[in-house]
Amino acid sequence: MAVKCSIVDDKLVAEFDSTMFKWLRASLPRYRELIQGRLDEYREYDWLCERLSLPLPVTPLDSTMLRALRDSWCDPVDDDALRGWLEADLVNRLREDADVALSTLPATGERLVLRDAEQVEAWFWVLVNMRIAYGVEHGVLGPGCPPIDEHFDKTADWSDPLTPARFAVWWLQNVADVLRKVSGQPLPEYSY
Repeated sequence: MAVKCSIVDDKLVAEFDSTMFKWLRASLPRYRELIQGRLDEYREYDWLCERLSLPLPVTPLDSTMLRALRDSWCDPVDDDALRGWLEADLVNRLREDADVALSTLPATGERLVLRDAEQVEAWFWVLVNMRIAYGVEHGVLGPGCPPIDEHFDKTADWSDPLTPARFAVWWLQNVADVLRKVSGQPLPEYSY
């Protein structure tokens, strides 16, 4: 099972498999560092940026993972300036969600306790976005890739080098779905 969730004293409590939770504990900070690295490249380069205190990208986006997220959530536009604004809004939202997830991630054990709807929503979107980014980065999501709807058990082809990546993508989606379902929250639009 991906995760066991329940509501205890108005809190969502998720109990994870220890191996996958260790993977998540290692992967979530790297995901957050990737996002922060892109934000560190941003600059306020005109009067409007300075006035709004909103830095914007000044270099092309070269991260496969972040480009996959931008392409998933931002409408394609021909205008470079508008693309920069869309990217900046998205990347700031990605960091905010990652910060919430990291602040609630327990240092030990496999129990995650989410105290409010904002934490549940942030975790849902972190898991979905990590799934997209990780899946595209490892070549198991995207154009030409078969859907990941298989069951991963002892009969899975673990000799295939892509099976662990497909499993991680499947696991991230299942955990996100379970968190949302058990919380009773409707699936929100992803806004940034």
